[in-house]
Amino acid sequence: MYKVLLVDDEVLIREAIRQNIHWEEMGFELIAGCENGKQAMEVIKKTPPDLVLTDIYMPYVDGIELARYIHEHCPDTRTVIISGYDEFEYAKQAVRYQVMEYILKPVTPAELTEVLEKARASLDEQRAKSETLKKLKGAYRSNLPILRGRFLNSLLRGDERAEELEEKMRELEISLPGTVFNTAILEGDDLSPFVDRYPGVRDELAFFSICNITQELVEQKGLGVVFQNLDAKTVVIFGGKTPEELEKNMEESLEAVRGTIRELLLIETTAGTGEAVTQLPRLYQSYEKARAALEQKWLLGGNRVIRPDAASRGRSPLLDVHHWAERVFWFVKAGKEEEIERTIRDFAQEIREARPNRNRAIIYMQNLLLAVVNAADLAEEQEDQIVKEEKELMNRLYTYEHLRDMAADIISICCSISRLLNEQRDSYGKKQAMKALEYIEKNYMNSDVSLNSVCSYLAMSTSYFSTLFKTHTGETFIEALTKKRMEKAKSLLENTSKRAYEVAEEVGFADPHYFSVSFKKATGKTPTEYAKERRNR
Repeated sequence: MYKVLLVDDEVLIREAIRQNIHWEEMGFELIAGCENGKQAMEVIKKTPPDLVLTDIYMPYVDGIELARYIHEHCPDTRTVIISGYDEFEYAKQAVRYQVMEYILKPVTPAELTEVLEKARASLDEQRAKSETLKKLKGAYRSNLPILRGRFLNSLLRGDERAEELEEKMRELEISLPGTVFNTAILEGDDLSPFVDRYPGVRDELAFFSICNITQELVEQKGLGVVFQNLDAKTVVIFGGKTPEELEKNMEESLEAVRGTIRELLLIETTAGTGEAVTQLPRLYQSYEKARAALEQKWLLGGNRVIRPDAASRGRSPLLDVHHWAERVFWFVKAGKEEEIERTIRDFAQEIREARPNRNRAIIYMQNLLLAVVNAADLAEEQEDQIVKEEKELMNRLYTYEHLRDMAADIISICCSISRLLNEQRDSYGKKQAMKALEYIEKNYMNSDVSLNSVCSYLAMSTSYFSTLFKTHTGETFIEALTKKRMEKAKSLLENTSKRAYEVAEEVGFADPHYFSVSFKKATGKTPTEYAKERRNR
């Protein structure tokens, strides 16, 4: 129901209008009847009506003055003048105060009903517009965080026009006090401690929580504005009156934010900061510095605030990857896994100190691994295994959060290569030792058999063969040869009637005396004593 106020100094006219109009059927409620404009103003102050029907000539405050008051104080209220005077000046003033209708007395119920219908149609239209506007404002308010974020992301790309900034920030209720500004980008290092606590929770909740905590600690203190960029990282734009104040606010705020996130979410965070600027349109320069600083997290590790000087570098020096690969492979061949790890960690540290970009750092680590794999002379089956691990690593190259994680993976592969080489050496050594034992078995009776002859037979150096043979048999080649000869000599002395010199010649001793000395050393008896004792049995 629309509220109607009737104003006329003649009581009979007021009563006639009241009684001859079907107010409720038309959607109106007559809330009061006033004798003059002064009384009407008092009613309007307490209960603003939707429609006012007023005479012009009244004591104290006339109808034109009342129309002016309504126009100035209740712009949504419709005014209809019912006058007995058809004067152009009144009509002109009525137009000035946006009077809806100017009708002359006497007015019939039919005429007034027609005017009321027209007024209701106008009020219906106004109400529909108000409802639509209310919904739009509600939608605008509910989407304000999204609109603010969209604008701020545009600002940090340098896409906003300087002359429009102030108006847009006012519309979006963005306050950036101060004359100097800086940016920081905050991201969680490992979200799993938070996500794992709540089954079914996705990373997006962690992103939101980091941003929400930052907003509470920064915006409520009036130190800046907080929003999420397109990568769901939390961005803070700080403002300050002086560079010193700005730096102090940033340092204290980031420390408080990171500590609170650690306490409430169990998430360690890394922040990259930019450089201060004195003009909002130049914030994109600060933001680019902050992004470059945060990228250094891959080299430097997380759980820290990274300043722009960490990212500032000239042309990074080229590293001697070949030199590092040779060092690593030497330890790979030697089977020294601790030295493999230490050397690769040292190489990663040299990369950090050189401050290359992420892509070049990855290429350095990739080339190191390729050089080690290529240098390893593995058997086909073993090589297939390592190549498979290498391909899997190459697919993971750009997924690592930190350089140290990539280094750990490369260390693991290099240690696998080292173990495979060791297994390969063991297998090869066993085969060569077995060949040497077979050589002894077939040639022990030849007095020319020696370390040199077996090495010539196996095509190996004497030093390498001696180490290999001792490793796999537990004795030297001469000890094994002598042992075999003594075993055969004892058998001959025990089971035949051959003399000692004959046995010596048969088991490969050119000098019978040397045979006797060697036999006694091995058995504690001379060949003659041994033969006599055994044959008597």
